[in-house]
Amino acid sequence: MKSIHIEVLPNAGSSRLPYLEDKLVIVIDVLRATSTMVTALANGCQAIIPVLTPEEALERRLTLPGSLVGGECQALPMEGFDFGNSPFDYVPEKVGGKRVIMTTTNGTRAIRDAIAAPMIWMASFLNMQSIISAIIGLFGDDCRFQGIVVFCAGTEERFDLPDTLCAGMLIEALGPNVILNDLGEAARMLFRSSENQLVDKIRNSVHGKKLISLGFEQDLVYCSTPNILPIIPVFENGEIVWLTEE
Repeated sequence: MKSIHIEVLPNAGSSRLPYLEDKLVIVIDVLRATSTMVTALANGCQAIIPVLTPEEALERRLTLPGSLVGGECQALPMEGFDFGNSPFDYVPEKVGGKRVIMTTTNGTRAIRDAIAAPMIWMASFLNMQSIISAIIGLFGDDCRFQGIVVFCAGTEERFDLPDTLCAGMLIEALGPNVILNDLGEAARMLFRSSENQLVDKIRNSVHGKKLISLGFEQDLVYCSTPNILPIIPVFENGEIVWLTEE
């Protein structure tokens, strides 16, 4: 594998984004959007349609008969929605064969921020090994991408420890043949120092403490579990679907 340039971004909502038109973008929102998207697709969801606001989600449902709406505002479910943002909501008997229109505070915004990229994948601890394997297969000598932008969704336009740890896991697994920005270097160092205590580190993060206070500790533990879902969600034609070929 040739050297890969990897730029890690700290949060959604930045007014200054790098050039994305020749990059593979990987969006990470550990707690909980991308973890929930991976889970929903693994449970048979046909597609996820990310939107920016609850109002947009409800309007889109009117144009897609049989679709469902999910998401959160300040980590809590919203009135009139079929699901919140807990991965445990998206069980096969509810999402199998369905389209889900989703809006979240950070994750869906990060996806929309990255819209200029030719390919956008969703990553989490849950599917990290599949993401890593796909990158290794993709970045051969004739790869059309000029690097990777890892887009941490963050928490309300701020740095988020769980997302950065997940970015660090990705970078560490790709080995020494990577060229990083400063946040990429920091993410790798954070992961190396936390690898054997991921759940505890995430539990003690600001976002982790908020979820626990709201009764979502089970979500936190699940979303901190590496490599249990062999799936790569990809954003195509306005929908997030299961990547079937690279």
